[in-house]
Amino acid sequence: MLASPKKLRRFVAGVTIGIVSVGALAVLPAGAQSTSGVNISGSSTVEPITSLVAEQYAGKNPKVSVRVDGPGTGDGFKLLCEDSIDIADASREIKSEEAAACQGKGITYTELPVGIDGLTIIANKASKMKCVDSEQIYGLFGPESDGTFATAQALATELGSTNTPLPTSGSIKKFTPGPESGTYDSFIELGYKDEIETRLKEGKVTTVVDEEGEEVAKEPVVSDGQFPNDNDIARRVTATKNGIGFLGYAFYSENKENVKVISVLNSDTGTCVAPNAATIGNGTYVLSRTLYIYPNNAKVAANADVKGFLNFYITKKSLTATVKDAGYVPLPAATITTIISTWKALAG
Repeated sequence: MLASPKKLRRFVAGVTIGIVSVGALAVLPAGAQSTSGVNISGSSTVEPITSLVAEQYAGKNPKVSVRVDGPGTGDGFKLLCEDSIDIADASREIKSEEAAACQGKGITYTELPVGIDGLTIIANKASKMKCVDSEQIYGLFGPESDGTFATAQALATELGSTNTPLPTSGSIKKFTPGPESGTYDSFIELGYKDEIETRLKEGKVTTVVDEEGEEVAKEPVVSDGQFPNDNDIARRVTATKNGIGFLGYAFYSENKENVKVISVLNSDTGTCVAPNAATIGNGTYVLSRTLYIYPNNAKVAANADVKGFLNFYITKKSLTATVKDAGYVPLPAATITTIISTWKALAG
């Protein structure tokens, strides 16, 4: 049975920030610890941060092997709960069914926020689109999308959109992450959760029964191509007339000379907001989200390399300068201080 989670939660700029430790971080005697390197997998969005931390760590600890890859958040949690990796990178919080899988295998973990991302909607540079609201995002990407601007706007209008209409004619080619990606899940959650729930209740969406026995949209994001690498999404949008897609802010920044960014309407202020460091950090850009790492508690206790790497990662420098260098937005300074002190208390 899992120990009661230790929680530290803050609500900062519309993003839930905190540390959750499920299970105890037992400290083993130094002689009982292994030094078998560090194996990290999961989110392709968080991968640039973790990879940069790993590169800096290797400069000071050249004998420690740190392996980082980014097949997707869901893949990372699966590997974590199979006891196959030491740390999972994640661009969303762990789902209840994933947590249950870990519990079933006796795997305990700690959820550590490391930065803030802004999910960024991009379009081909020739696009006439400038700003979209949540209803239009649903019309463009949601389960009723048929790949035309006309249908997308008709759906948005039916759902109550009052934003400047989308183009009146033409087709849309959509390039997105796949269901294994935390970016995919976060885009639905932040972009059009209310709209998809409304249409599900109205019986407008084809459904399937999920693992928890609930009816959900069969295809919540309709796409013309799904790619685990965000740079591939940017390349497809760049090369495709009326191409659109969504990806992490760092990958937009990498490709911004070749694509057009689409602002998103903030319904609280009634203004269109483009993603940048300021708007993502203060939450006025409504597609902002927290990025995480999830270390396996037993691996932290048993492997001195894992603990040493995390002690290097959860520092002011890594969570500020390194996060910025990777293209993302640091957490608020007070939150970083709290996370560091709480991690030290947990890790011992």
